[in-house]
Amino acid sequence: MSIAAERSQSEGRRLVLYDVPWEQYQSLLELFSDRRLRLTYDRGTLELTTPLSIHERYKMLIGRMIDVMTMEWGVRVVAAGSTTFHRRDVRRGLEPDQCYYFANADKVVDWSRIDLGVDPPPDLAVEIDVTSDSTLRMDVYAGLGIPEVWRFDGERLDILRLESGSYRRVDRSGVLPLAPLAEMPRFLQGHTIGDDTAWTIGFRDRLRETVAPRQEG
Repeated sequence: MSIAAERSQSEGRRLVLYDVPWEQYQSLLELFSDRRLRLTYDRGTLELTTPLSIHERYKMLIGRMIDVMTMEWGVRVVAAGSTTFHRRDVRRGLEPDQCYYFANADKVVDWSRIDLGVDPPPDLAVEIDVTSDSTLRMDVYAGLGIPEVWRFDGERLDILRLESGSYRRVDRSGVLPLAPLAEMPRFLQGHTIGDDTAWTIGFRDRLRETVAPRQEG
């Protein structure tokens, strides 16, 4: 097993291990289950990262946006947060920054312990790409069969749909087709500190101004 370690002011801590057996990955998941550490596993390569505060801020803010949109439009959704998803058959696993079940919600057998051996993957994952490169994680998302990923890099919000085993950038979300994608990055960039309640109300009001007229028309 070989090791590569990186640390910078912008990326925080990142450790990459190579030639890691699946069984060792599973053991590390149990060992670090109570710690603020992300483990991404892709066929022998294991990446361990500790996200910075700006990463967590954007993750929570996009989560609030999704909450507002689903409530305003009456969209049925089940949030699964940063649940660990893994599949032994494809030797891949990770914890999304956020994830949600829409159409697949009724197909989950046991919400207390989601098992991709019998349960479907979430319909949507959120990936924050401001503190480390997400290339490895995108490959894992694809391997796990997650249909849609929203990836935000601090400036741009990409909507990525899974097609033939890889992601393609699209102009419209499949799970929230009315999402105001052009407006969302501006709201995110303008609020890394401050009152989240006021910010969320502002986003809701803007949503009503821009989306409601489109629905009526």
